[in-house]
Amino acid sequence: MKTNQVNRDSLFQVDAMFRTQNIKKPQAGLAGQGQGYLVHVWSSWCERAAAFAKQVEGDGTTLFQSEFWLSTWYQTFTNSPDSQAVIVAVEDRQSGELVLLLPLVKRREMGLSIISFADFGLADYNAPLIHPYHPFDPQQLNLLMRDITRSLPAADLLKLEKIPDRINNVANPLCALKDLQESNLCHYGIEISGSWDDYWSTLKRSFRKDQRRRWRVLEKKGEVSFVWCRDEKDIKSLLSTLMTQQRKRLEYLDLPYLLDDPYMKRFYEQLIIKGCSKGPVIFTALLVAGQPVATLCGFGNGSQYGMTVSGYETGEWSKCSPGRLLTERTMQALHEHGYHYFDFTIGDEPYKQYFSIEQGTLHEVCRPLSWRGLPRYFWMKVKAAQRRSSLVQSIKNRLKTAI
Repeated sequence: MKTNQVNRDSLFQVDAMFRTQNIKKPQAGLAGQGQGYLVHVWSSWCERAAAFAKQVEGDGTTLFQSEFWLSTWYQTFTNSPDSQAVIVAVEDRQSGELVLLLPLVKRREMGLSIISFADFGLADYNAPLIHPYHPFDPQQLNLLMRDITRSLPAADLLKLEKIPDRINNVANPLCALKDLQESNLCHYGIEISGSWDDYWSTLKRSFRKDQRRRWRVLEKKGEVSFVWCRDEKDIKSLLSTLMTQQRKRLEYLDLPYLLDDPYMKRFYEQLIIKGCSKGPVIFTALLVAGQPVATLCGFGNGSQYGMTVSGYETGEWSKCSPGRLLTERTMQALHEHGYHYFDFTIGDEPYKQYFSIEQGTLHEVCRPLSWRGLPRYFWMKVKAAQRRSSLVQSIKNRLKTAI
């Protein structure tokens, strides 16, 4: 679809014009900066959205808002009346360049019509795609977000979750919103600036000793090999193994398995099988005598790597902790290929602390769009207030201890 066709077919197009002051001079690469913006809302992942995503990939996106991820996501989940794409694009009025894009979706949830990020529980972070050299001051961003909210299609609630502080090395403009709330989720990662040996030597001696012991136990069971898989046939086989391993683990924990849903499964199959050959998807595995005992799927952009889906054998293999060994070997292999930031994403699994990771906060924004969305909005505000209350948290901890 051509750009001019996209504009004519837009569900909504709203001029969001306002004056700004004290704006820094843009960096080289931005055609210019005007005093206002045009807000477009597109009903599909169109050519202009894809082109902008490719243009800012790496500098202005997270690993979960790349063009490949989003195009696959929208292709999978918005081909039914239950989910409608809502792509918000902000264009600089003077230069005509896009400076921000919000990849959203509208769907029914608990009797309400909700607009949220293109996620459905599959992305670890949600963030806008931004032009890294276009500054937004807080007042400017809040005015712009007001106009974006007014331009959205009819719905009951706007719910934006899992918002990180930064997008690559740039401050996330959404974190300047006045109604931003701290999420109950955190993310974890580690920056390795020096050599692998330098990093490894900073970890606890007891952990390094335990890792060596587990490698020895694993090697006694057969020949151990590490695989960075790129062949489509091998990927399909390992992906099937990963899904089986993950299902067993979640059933043991009495947790639902997302990939039992046919749409979820189709998304991951397309993402991983196509993505391994194109580059952003990195699929690694640990084999013992040719049998995969641990599998790991992540996303990379040449310098940053994010772990997303993993599986490992249990039972007799538990003494070896094959999942933890695969994490170590994958990080080492990627570091040799120039990767320096390793993102363990969301989840507070105990093993992450062994790798000396740092914790980061995630945020959320909720806005009612109709009177029907008000009860849910106020309930989310109450929950956010409880998370901030030291008294409430103290009572919860005491109840847990009593139980």
